[in-house]
Amino acid sequence: MRCLKTHKEPEDAAVYRFILKKEKEGKSKRAAKIAGLNKFLRIYYARVMEVYQK
Repeated sequence: MRCLKTHKEPEDAAVYRFILKKEKEGKSKRAAKIAGLNKFLRIYYARVMEVYQK
């Protein structure tokens, strides 16, 4: 998550935008990064399961 925040916005920026949104909502930077990590894992799991379901 640190790498995601230190570089410019990536093309597939769902997690990046989610972290920024959480920070704007008043969450601490650490809590926002953990929330972003959880979102990343949910997206990753869904994509992996999509591959294995075919």
